[in-house]
Amino acid sequence: MQKNLYYIITCISIGLFYLILTGSTQEFFLKIKSLSQVIKIVEDKYVEEVDLEELIDGAIRGLLETLDPHSSYITTDEFEKVQEQMKGEFEGIGIEFSMLDGYITVIAPISGTPSDRAGLQSGDKIIKINGESAYKIKQDEIMKKLRGPKGSKVVVTIKRIGTDNFDVTLIRDKIPINSVMSSFLYNETTGYINVNRFKDKTFKEVESSIDSLTKFGMKELILDLRGNPGGYMHEALYLLDSFISSNDTLLYTTGRIRDANRVYRATKNAKYSNLPIIVIIDRASASASEIISGGLQDLDRGIVIGETSFGKGLVQRQESLDDGSAVRITIAQYHTPSGRVIQRDYDELDEYYLDLAEENREIIDSVRIEFKTKNGRTVYGGGGIKPDIYIPNKNDMTKDSQKLLFNPNRLIFKYANSIKHQFDIKLLNGKNEKDKKDLISNSNTIKSKDFFQWLDNEISSTEDLDFQYEQDSIMFNWNKINSKIREEIAANLYGKNYKYFIRVSNDNYFLSALENLQEARDLLLPN
Repeated sequence: MQKNLYYIITCISIGLFYLILTGSTQEFFLKIKSLSQVIKIVEDKYVEEVDLEELIDGAIRGLLETLDPHSSYITTDEFEKVQEQMKGEFEGIGIEFSMLDGYITVIAPISGTPSDRAGLQSGDKIIKINGESAYKIKQDEIMKKLRGPKGSKVVVTIKRIGTDNFDVTLIRDKIPINSVMSSFLYNETTGYINVNRFKDKTFKEVESSIDSLTKFGMKELILDLRGNPGGYMHEALYLLDSFISSNDTLLYTTGRIRDANRVYRATKNAKYSNLPIIVIIDRASASASEIISGGLQDLDRGIVIGETSFGKGLVQRQESLDDGSAVRITIAQYHTPSGRVIQRDYDELDEYYLDLAEENREIIDSVRIEFKTKNGRTVYGGGGIKPDIYIPNKNDMTKDSQKLLFNPNRLIFKYANSIKHQFDIKLLNGKNEKDKKDLISNSNTIKSKDFFQWLDNEISSTEDLDFQYEQDSIMFNWNKINSKIREEIAANLYGKNYKYFIRVSNDNYFLSALENLQEARDLLLPN
């Protein structure tokens, strides 16, 4: 550690010499000198031995956090994980899982992966890995044992309801991290696509989904970007460009350095220029999501429904450092085609993220700045994308209902898994997709008395489950809870598309989009 300390102080001294040569102010010189003194004092006199590298990492984070909410520091250990998330794939067995009752429990096998090909099912518990117990295994150990190079083997022992325990040999492969969470025809002509992030290859995923739905008869699209935090700007621009047949500006950026000032125009190669589109956003839709919703709105190409979006319109550039870490520095601001600044005010950094929890965070139009769309409609700037049709976020959940839905033991999932045999596809004898949807869409198939009986039994028989509730409190939100149970059954038996079908069928945002499809069609009519 002493060696590390001397290295850091040497670096600071070099920095001081540079400041002298470049004529920087004496005050700044003294601040840098103070920093080196603080490091030496902590090293020599702090009550406990400190991890100096961790200390410096914290200092760098603090420096960047004073700039804006989105400039950030990525340590060497974090860098690989960040790269993996944005690259869109890793190597392993391909399951979504949770730790339930001490065991790795399969929430869903990822389509087309080793787990899917081997027939693993939602609700399966992995009780051994390569012959060793997996009971109460730690998260980092799960990754070490289940992930590995493509082509390598891992043997998992599965506990499944109704059968004896059995072994499955899985050959690890590349596992895609998909951006498209769901894609289906809601009715004969209306397609629905949910995108959770803009990663590498996101546009290709969405393009493939649109093309597939079009073959099955899609005439209009509802694109759900709720909760989408953004990601790669270029992926958002590819998607936006595919709807714009003109050479209009899609986005422009402004900053202090020369190459931060750029204009991005449509290429006139719009593949979906005649497809009516409605975008659903909420207060957690940010960055790339706002580029798409704001661009479609400003160019009068699509209708935006929901809440005013997050308001993340700062452009970060990632710079690698010599030790394998990296910094993301804000270099520019996004502007929509009409000139609106997407970024909302961040003077009060302590409140920047907290205000997302406010019941109503909409800014009244009288204090917003007016802008005009391509066809002369009025839209408003001032941070985030204000929707054409506002749908309030109603959070009328009782505390007991919230505790139930977000319980770490995933009680809704476990109950759905326990009764899924009642809805098994084998009972349908080859009936069509509509029959599958109808079977689970009927809320009368889930009885509250059966659920409460199961819940009481689960509480009494599970040692570490501390869950107390009042039945009336949960019954107040029974319709929502009933829907969540049916969503889990649908995902369990038939896949994510059926889960999202149940979800949007009871969703005010989506139902409003259905009601306003004609408005989206009208935008395509000649002026």
